[in-house]
Amino acid sequence: MIGLISPLSLMVICWGLTALVALTTLAYLDRLKLVQEFMAREELTLAAFPGIGVAWIAVGFLTYIVGDLSARLILPKQARPKRRINVVRAAQLTFAVNCGLLGVTALWLHTSSVGLGGLMTLVQSALEDNLATRDHLLDNKMFTGMRLLYAALPATGCLAAALLCARRLPRQTRFLLQITLVLNIAVLFVLPIVMSQRLLLLQLLLSAYLAACLVRRRLIALPWLLAGCALFMGLWFAREGVTNPMYDGPPIGFALEKLAFYVLNDVSNSLAPLADPIPHTYGKLTFEGLSILTFTDGMFLTDLAPKIAAMDDVLGGGQFPFFTSPFVDFGPFGAALIIAAFAFLFRIAFFQARRSIGWAAIYAQIGAALLFSSHSVYVTHQNFLFSVLLIGAITSLTRRRVVQRVTRPAPAVIFRSRRTPQPLNLPDDLMDRIAVFTTIRTRPRDKAPRHATG
Repeated sequence: MIGLISPLSLMVICWGLTALVALTTLAYLDRLKLVQEFMAREELTLAAFPGIGVAWIAVGFLTYIVGDLSARLILPKQARPKRRINVVRAAQLTFAVNCGLLGVTALWLHTSSVGLGGLMTLVQSALEDNLATRDHLLDNKMFTGMRLLYAALPATGCLAAALLCARRLPRQTRFLLQITLVLNIAVLFVLPIVMSQRLLLLQLLLSAYLAACLVRRRLIALPWLLAGCALFMGLWFAREGVTNPMYDGPPIGFALEKLAFYVLNDVSNSLAPLADPIPHTYGKLTFEGLSILTFTDGMFLTDLAPKIAAMDDVLGGGQFPFFTSPFVDFGPFGAALIIAAFAFLFRIAFFQARRSIGWAAIYAQIGAALLFSSHSVYVTHQNFLFSVLLIGAITSLTRRRVVQRVTRPAPAVIFRSRRTPQPLNLPDDLMDRIAVFTTIRTRPRDKAPRHATG
């Protein structure tokens, strides 16, 4: 059953659900008036779904399978458990780091609300003009890269879920982990209503579930997974209700039709670049997060600016998905190599995830990103890379020290006799004397008192 959360299975689940929703939406398009309106607004027609794009997605899947099978050939059949971290210390450090992340986020909200007149004014502004409030928050960032700390909340929440399932913990330690998980879910449920980063909550919920399954080595708590999906849909409905207050009708219907349109838009981004010749951007799209994290994104921006501008005619809202982004960057042959390399690394991460808690949390982040890989290449996003580095740092600092026992070497034998030992032959009278002395025993005392006479 644990194979259902392998990287190949997660990719099949993601793209299968995407195709199912897209085909259902197109089949009932005449009944979905809002979807038609959104498509007309974005100039999205049925011509944006060419057959050549479907063929490339099939080729990309085959390439992914080749990379996945290549990793299976070199990996052992079974993964031995290897939990080498101090779980109590890891829980305490996770709680401390999470408090730091929440503290920076709270300070950011406080400093942003001061310019508007207070926190309640910020909330009221978010309800009245969501986009203006979002721009105000982004303009009031305290330092460069501050949003990485806010986006790292799924990482600490995922690690907390993995540690909770590791083994029996002290009550106080378990309470710290539970507080970490609950606070992160609450924060990522409220703030994305304003910040429009709903995928952070989805990343947290999915990665926490995958980490728990990997540590327990089986699929567990399916009702909790359904509850997490319901929680994410609640966030989606709340976000759409706030950003579209003038819509005349129930917010649930509006939110569902907008979700269906977003799926169609993602499918269009997957297929449309294959229909017409496009300029290649040489890694700008696939590895943009890595370049931002290493402060090298501006080195080739001037040379690639005309090519990136040409993508606006092809790209709708959002980003290019997992299989399309390498094609736009490097063409079909380069994209095949990139996809196979990704599949190879994901399979190795899945193998290591069954050996240690730290790798279980890291692969859970990868698996959650693969579950919405039809939307973007989140596995190379700066938020994802920072989260993986944070998990690796926490588990490295809490690794157990292996104490090696020092054994004395056996003395070297310089001279070894080749003679066969002979039995010891003693005289018979000496043997009789030895037998007599060894059989003399002290007789028990008489029960009669000493003063008694015969």
